[in-house]
Amino acid sequence: MDLGYHPGMKTLSDVRLLFLLGADSAPIDRSTLHPECVVVYVGSHGDAGASLADVVLPAAAYTEKSGTFVNTEGRAQLTTKATNPPGLARDDWKIIRALSEIADAKLPYDTVQELRRDMGTVAPHLLRAGDREEANFFAQAAQLTQSGPTHTLGDSSLDAPINRLRDFYMTNTISRASQTMAKCVKACDDMV
Repeated sequence: MDLGYHPGMKTLSDVRLLFLLGADSAPIDRSTLHPECVVVYVGSHGDAGASLADVVLPAAAYTEKSGTFVNTEGRAQLTTKATNPPGLARDDWKIIRALSEIADAKLPYDTVQELRRDMGTVAPHLLRAGDREEANFFAQAAQLTQSGPTHTLGDSSLDAPINRLRDFYMTNTISRASQTMAKCVKACDDMV
C-alpha cells in the first residue's frame, strides 16, 4: 500500500494471467476466473493461493530474505535474512525480476540495494528506516469537519458486528500451517 497498490478488483472474469503474490486468504475461486486464466502463485507457505495455482514459484519467507516493512507506527524497518530459504525458494523480488527478463521488460535492478533505491523514488519514506511518519490525513479531516456532521448517533447503539474473532490466531498462512497453533486454537475452543 505504501507503493500505491490497493487490492480489490470488481471482476476477474477477463483476466488471462493472475499473479498471487503471497495471497493466501483472498476469496478467489476458479469459477470467477476466465476459463483460460493461468494462475501463478509466488509465496512461502502454500496455503489457499497455492492450491488454486497452475504454477507455483516458491518464495522465501520473511525470515529468509532481506526486506523492507512498515510497522503499525508507520516506521520503515529494514530486515536482513536470518537463514537461507529451503530448496528452490527465492526472494520475491528476484522471482519478479527474472520473470521481467523473460517477458522482455527487464526491471532496472539486480540487487536489493538497487531495488530499495527504486522504491525510494516512489515512496521516499521507505528509505528512512526507523523514522516515524506522521499521519497525513489532517487536511482531509479538516475538510470533513468544515462540511458539517456526516453522521449522528441518535438513539442507535454502537454494537460491534463481531464481538469475538473466531480463529484469530489462524488468520495468516504461517499460523495456519502450524500444528502447534492448531492445537492451541482447539484448546481455546474447548474452553469456551
